[in-house]
Amino acid sequence: MDNIKHKTHVIPHLNKSFRFSRAVIGLLAATLTLGIILIVSTLQNINRAELLMEKILQDKGETIMRAVEAGSRATMRHHMGSGDPLHTLLTEYAKDKDIRFISISDANGKILRHIGEEVRVSLTEEELSKIFAADTLVTKLNRENGLFYLAKIFQAGPDYPRMYMRFMHMGMPHQGQTEKLILSIGLLTEQFDIARQQDVRHAIFMGAIIFLVGTAGLYFLFLYQKVRITSSNLADMKLYTDNIIESIPVAIITLDAADNIVSCNRNTEELFGLQLPAIQGKNIRTALPNCTSLISETCSSLYESEQECVDSSGKRIPLRTSCSPLVDNEDKNIGKVLILRDMSAIKEMEIQLERSRRMAALGKMAAGIAHEIRNPLGTLRGFAQFFGNQPDTSEESKDYSRLMISEIDRLNQTVSGLLQFSRPRDPEPEDIHIDKLFDKTVSMMAADFANKMIDLEIRGNRGIQLKADPDLLLQVLMNLIKNSINSISSSGGKIILACRDDDHFATISVTDNGCGMSNEIREKMFDPFFTTIRSGTGLGLAVSHQIVEQHGGSFEVQTEPDAGTSISVHLPK
Repeated sequence: MDNIKHKTHVIPHLNKSFRFSRAVIGLLAATLTLGIILIVSTLQNINRAELLMEKILQDKGETIMRAVEAGSRATMRHHMGSGDPLHTLLTEYAKDKDIRFISISDANGKILRHIGEEVRVSLTEEELSKIFAADTLVTKLNRENGLFYLAKIFQAGPDYPRMYMRFMHMGMPHQGQTEKLILSIGLLTEQFDIARQQDVRHAIFMGAIIFLVGTAGLYFLFLYQKVRITSSNLADMKLYTDNIIESIPVAIITLDAADNIVSCNRNTEELFGLQLPAIQGKNIRTALPNCTSLISETCSSLYESEQECVDSSGKRIPLRTSCSPLVDNEDKNIGKVLILRDMSAIKEMEIQLERSRRMAALGKMAAGIAHEIRNPLGTLRGFAQFFGNQPDTSEESKDYSRLMISEIDRLNQTVSGLLQFSRPRDPEPEDIHIDKLFDKTVSMMAADFANKMIDLEIRGNRGIQLKADPDLLLQVLMNLIKNSINSISSSGGKIILACRDDDHFATISVTDNGCGMSNEIREKMFDPFFTTIRSGTGLGLAVSHQIVEQHGGSFEVQTEPDAGTSISVHLPK
């Protein structure tokens, strides 16, 4: 059992390679496309948000600058006391939570007033020239400090620089010198940075979702592909094993643990004349009631038994059966496998072999007897003729003499048949046309057909040719036809002489509607000296069987009592 369980069986050409299907490629392409679209749209949104942020901060900075300039002019115009009114104004504006600092510097970049955090932003020469030459607003974005910087000329009125200098005790500028100041504002980008980070996190989250969905889709597609390949391999394996089981020339029946029929191959259906749907699921003792001994208590592949079963037509079938257990991967018994071998052909061969052996032994004995009998028979026939021809012999004695001569001739004919049986001549094959052989046979048997008013019908292909001894084959046909004539007891019988062929064999058959034969007579019909006719010698069919065997052929007999007989001779072409 363990040896059977651990054997590895290699199934040829069943492993299918894993291939990317169109669905897998489509899902990969869709996932990749969605990822690219998400990245591009995220970058576009970030760029758009940054531009919008710069626009908003620039508008806000310009508004504050204009307000500072307007406020400074008004403050300077109405200021009458001591102190720096601009410092107070800048301090008020710097209270806005989005303003990091506000500062005023001179043309050399020196900070004159600074409100807010100590954050210095240096301007390049190009930016300074741009501010003073074209009176243009300069903006800069510093990601590291989270700062949006704006700078332009501080336009607070023509007298402000002089007034500012006086307030700062820096002296007065020279005549013709114009002092230009730069107003700088630093705005915080924190809120915009938070919004941008949220956009980035949202994009990452959506990318993760797309990745997970794509990965899950690929995983399920791979599972589906694997299941499809496994199903295809299982279907191929089932087809492979079914083909093997159907090609085995024996009957195979599988049973479950309760001895119910699960499956069988085509040979089983042909053997018992049953169809699987009619017996599937039934207990084997119910499905095959005349084969109850198929199931034995000991089920082992090493054990074989011989028995007889009866099929659905009542025909007895000699079988050789074996039983093997079915186990699963846990070594649990789940049923049985029955292997049934039809021994009919082997039994027939054994019968023919035994017949040939008996006939060979009988032939040797007959050769010796015939040699010893033939010479005395010739002497007796000579004396019978001598006494019957004497002039003083009475008519009664002459009748006895003629009877003795006819019986001696009949005995001599039997002895000649024995000699022919014991020492058959070798066939001399030549090309034979079946139609000529049939015509010759019919012409020689025409008187017998007429005497019994028997109708002869010739069927089949009469253009068949084969290689055989024409005289010996004619003898076989005449013997078969004589037996058919003798089996027809009343007038008006019918005999059919037919021939058919295939690629390798030609078959000649003689069919009658006579009395037929029982199984006992059928088994002995080719035995020497066995006859059911009082005037027969019992050597005709024995010699015919010998001749057919010499040609490498065989007989096939189909007969039933009171249903006629059909004897077919199969000869190699």
